[in-house]
Amino acid sequence: MMTSAAVNHPGQVKVAHILVEAKDAGLLDELGEQIAGGAATFADVASEHSKCPSGKQGGVLGWISRGQTVGEFEQAAFTTEVGATAKATTTFGVHLISVLDARADAPTVVDVTIQDLQEVLEGDLDAVNLIDVREPNEWDGARIEAFTLRPLSTMQQWTPTAMDDFDVSKPTYVICAAGVRSMRAASVLLDLGFDGGVYNVQGGMYAYSGPNLVTGA
Repeated sequence: MMTSAAVNHPGQVKVAHILVEAKDAGLLDELGEQIAGGAATFADVASEHSKCPSGKQGGVLGWISRGQTVGEFEQAAFTTEVGATAKATTTFGVHLISVLDARADAPTVVDVTIQDLQEVLEGDLDAVNLIDVREPNEWDGARIEAFTLRPLSTMQQWTPTAMDDFDVSKPTYVICAAGVRSMRAASVLLDLGFDGGVYNVQGGMYAYSGPNLVTGA
């Protein structure tokens, strides 16, 4: 259902969108009517028609804060009720935006120590996500086998399927060489919708393996 500005969300909103070129604005209206009438789902339409890479994950962008998107998109997203849709025209094209959820306070990444990580590694590994965001050459030099390699440098390629590849409701531990890249990646995962808690391993693999580790940032 299309809706006009009706609210003013104070914190973050979780959104999905379908992006088409400005010349295809009429098509977007037709697609919106199909979704509203139950003839198609938002996710299916996004997957088939959206020009944004998020179309691969049903158009879901995850949680956004004010200042993270262009003004027209932000205005529509933050003034539309949860469960409703709105249109916005930006320099990228025309968007059909679905507001999936809203929250007043954004969760934050929690720093944990190597000792905390060791306790996790000694527990049920199926109950957590373990993500290493270093580069393949660093992984080859030293690694914790329980982790899955997802380099920060290729994050744009693997985040579209991250919510399928990992269980977002589980605690997620992110590691790199020293804790800098992992903090950046952890913040992105939070915005994507990883809501089981996201933890950054302080000191990273350098702290875990010692000074002989081949390190990056």
